[in-house]
Amino acid sequence: MKLRTSAKINLNLEIFSEKQDSLHKLSSLMIPIDIYDDIEIEESISENIKFSDENLNTIESTIHKALKLIRKNNPSFDKSFDIYIDKKIPYNSGLGGGSSDAGAVIRYLCDNYELDLPSNLEIVREVGSDVPFFIQGVSAVIQGIGEIVEPLDLNTDLDVLIAVPKVGLSTKEVFNTFDTLKSKNRDIVTWNEIEIFNDLWPAASEVYPELVSLRDALQVKYHNKFFMSGSGSSFFSIIEAREELKPENVNFNFLQYCKKIDCSLYQNDD
Repeated sequence: MKLRTSAKINLNLEIFSEKQDSLHKLSSLMIPIDIYDDIEIEESISENIKFSDENLNTIESTIHKALKLIRKNNPSFDKSFDIYIDKKIPYNSGLGGGSSDAGAVIRYLCDNYELDLPSNLEIVREVGSDVPFFIQGVSAVIQGIGEIVEPLDLNTDLDVLIAVPKVGLSTKEVFNTFDTLKSKNRDIVTWNEIEIFNDLWPAASEVYPELVSLRDALQVKYHNKFFMSGSGSSFFSIIEAREELKPENVNFNFLQYCKKIDCSLYQNDD
């Protein structure tokens, strides 16, 4: 089976001081966009999980964690799998690539093998806070610590320009820094009655101050406001029309026009 699973952006992200399971409660409007990882998965006599990016083959990935949770919730499930992930969504970028991969695997296995789907709270605790969003796979407001997913029909086309700096950010480090900041000013832009903002921006720019100059350079070059997605480091800008992309400097490793899509997961059994 071939799975195509998308990235996401946070159009807004509000972080509350209240915590649950040591995680901040939050509220965020998230949308799937047309940048994809491709996953091939088939039954095998032994388990093998391999990424196209060798840097990801030395860690316990979200897919490893997802499989552990599925088996914990379905003790009689004894299948093993060969899984290959062609990694195209930049990681450590706030675009949700790892969570998207895990969500696709959980949804596929539970649907196709008639397994009990873990609760969203279990998924957040043991795999990742963005994973329940990808299991739903549609534009949604996310609340709690990620376990509350309320699908939302935006009923509008939305084009964005994505720019990902070469530097990646640690979500843990960004949140730890957020807790230390006295001033948490929020820069808001309204688009089609949607407030665009990110409460983690001050913390992310404290962790990596060069993000400010990178964002400012994008805004000058493209004459548009850019915002950070998630815990960073990717930037997005809502655009009205696509123009020819101008060459970027060595500080960016990804620059692409994208659009909001209807569903984050596509399956093909050819």
